[in-house]
Amino acid sequence: MNVSVRDAMVPLRAGESFFAALRNLGLDAVELDVHRDGTLPRVVENGAAPFSIGSADDTAPLDALQKRLAEENVRVSALLMATDFSAPDADRHVEWAIHTTRAAQQLGAPAVRIDTATRQSELSVAQVRDNFVRRIRQVLEATADTGVALGIENHGRISNDPQFLEEVFAAVGDERLGMTLDTGNFYWYGWPLDELYGILERFAPRARHTHVKNINYPPELANQQREIGYEYGKYSSPLDEGNIDIRRVVQILRDAGYNDDLCIENEALGKYPEEERPEIIRRDAQTLRAAIGS
Repeated sequence: MNVSVRDAMVPLRAGESFFAALRNLGLDAVELDVHRDGTLPRVVENGAAPFSIGSADDTAPLDALQKRLAEENVRVSALLMATDFSAPDADRHVEWAIHTTRAAQQLGAPAVRIDTATRQSELSVAQVRDNFVRRIRQVLEATADTGVALGIENHGRISNDPQFLEEVFAAVGDERLGMTLDTGNFYWYGWPLDELYGILERFAPRARHTHVKNINYPPELANQQREIGYEYGKYSSPLDEGNIDIRRVVQILRDAGYNDDLCIENEALGKYPEEERPEIIRRDAQTLRAAIGS
């Protein structure tokens, strides 16, 4: 196992090189957010336009990105997408996912984070599930030769439901489809702490990538069933301050055979002054390294 970080968590000052900011954290592996036009909005330097993975018809931007990453000795742990396979233009999302998966292969990234969420609030959960299953099969079939895994994140109101996840995996039946297992999102969803570890054990064999976060609820709330997202902005925390036992989580993943990156996703950073954020991420990295070492 190794430690990586989401690009959105890398504290970046105006005009600063993303690569310099990453080096400042002592990290050399990163998950990159890919927008629908192929741009990587956080990967910038010297005031220039963001880097991009280009398009199926224009691979020059992807080649340039690959070269720059190699020059900096930075490894891509995953590419992140906010797909919506129930959108009116879902076919475009399929094309986007196919291109991003092929870009991940070229960059040496083992996984792509896929989302089940949708803005189509009028749809039932069953409709969202069926739309996702139909479209993700198309992506898997079109990228079968890449070896890149696709990881559903347990994210939002739908895919934090274990039943929904099990139904999707049973319907798709392809081992390349697994999870971007988020260590904090089931807890965010309201599951009591005592039940959280069992849920993580249940889905750890599906892990193809991770997001590692923590939440610091007061003791009287930690083991209660809470409403979804209960005061998350108030109680989200650095990894070493929350209720979730990070060492236990890492052991659960290890016991399930997971040996890829542990990706820092500290969504509490906005509560701290900008000048303190790099040190907080360094602490998060040390927390994960200590858990790996133990």
